[in-house]
Amino acid sequence: MPSLQIILEGDKAWPDLVSKGWKHGLLEAVARLSLGMQSGASSVGLRIKLDDGTYVIAETSMALFLGAALAFKTKEEMPTSTTPH
Repeated sequence: MPSLQIILEGDKAWPDLVSKGWKHGLLEAVARLSLGMQSGASSVGLRIKLDDGTYVIAETSMALFLGAALAFKTKEEMPTSTTPH
């Protein structure tokens, strides 16, 4: 089964890419892929269009995608931290 790092505070999350170089892209579509995993479980495909017009399809398991979505939703719903008195 694939793994997926979930970063809840993602600003400046990948400093290693600064020195490696990277291409910017726009997430255009998300698709449920029935039988996408070798196990027969569903996966999720992400269609990404790079600035140079190239397309990339990234894929992860449905379980990991839903876990990430739940983590992000939970983080969004948390009250903002306040300074203790």
